[in-house]
Amino acid sequence: MAEQPQPDPIPAPVPDEEKPPHPVEPLQIDTPVIHMQDLAHNPSPETRVSNKGVEVLPPGDKDEQLRDAIEEFEEQLRTQVPG
Repeated sequence: MAEQPQPDPIPAPVPDEEKPPHPVEPLQIDTPVIHMQDLAHNPSPETRVSNKGVEVLPPGDKDEQLRDAIEEFEEQLRTQVPG
């Protein structure tokens, strides 16, 4: 026996305070305004970032070994048969 489609249940009434605004009434959306000139960086001695005490080292042997290992792994992935 085939099942007969059931009618949609009647929705419960919505209290007035939860009803959406009337479609003719425009929705009020507050959008903040960002002034781009406020975001401009004004360099000055107070805003300067100090790199005093930061030591930059040249790349080491371990870095080269890691690069070689990554290249080898990528090559293995490229030559692998899919499936």
